[in-house]
Amino acid sequence: MNLQRKNKKIWLSHSGLDILYRCPKCFWLQYCSGIRQPEGISSRLPVRFDKLMKDYFNLFREKNDLPPFVKKIFKGKLQDPFQETYFYNLNEKYGFYGKLDECFITPENKHVVVDFKTASSDPKKREEVFPAYKNQLNEYSFLLSQKGKAVADYGYLIYFYPQEIKKLEQGLPLKIYFQKIKVEPEKVLPRLKAALKILEGPLPKPSKECPFCLWREKVNDLKTV
Repeated sequence: MNLQRKNKKIWLSHSGLDILYRCPKCFWLQYCSGIRQPEGISSRLPVRFDKLMKDYFNLFREKNDLPPFVKKIFKGKLQDPFQETYFYNLNEKYGFYGKLDECFITPENKHVVVDFKTASSDPKKREEVFPAYKNQLNEYSFLLSQKGKAVADYGYLIYFYPQEIKKLEQGLPLKIYFQKIKVEPEKVLPRLKAALKILEGPLPKPSKECPFCLWREKVNDLKTV
């Protein structure tokens, strides 16, 4: 979305805020000038897998039941009807929105945000959760709470990753790993306000680690030689 389009609200997203954390200049360029970071070549497999998992969960929602692998971890039910997209108005010019992969309801009627993740290896071997994953659960919990929904103080990342293949003709085996994450929705609004302050200001300096800005700087240096 281009901020220069008048009379049109600008909707920030988790992916947009994630760019801000990596480089404020790229964030400003995307929303203020419509100049996005080059996408490059990326796999569509995670997107396709998310769709398959959502369809799978919907089969159990129709039966008012939980998938068997979920029952081993969580005692409750699926949100029904499931609401995927939530919006929050920051002011007349800006808003924030998010799309959930899934939502559980506890016996105490609290909402638990869930996000599906594909991994190439065992995620349990990682020392810590990726900050972007934690921020995502925080943001979705924030959006639900702003709609007056009771939100649990935790969310789930559900990882799917390949197991060792011994007989491929029997199918590709996957392992499933639930990671319970403490959510802190109170941290989201200050971050959103900080993002608006950047968007309403002049073009900020780039991050020193931004590969896109570093590349552009090196190219410009070549021109002066």
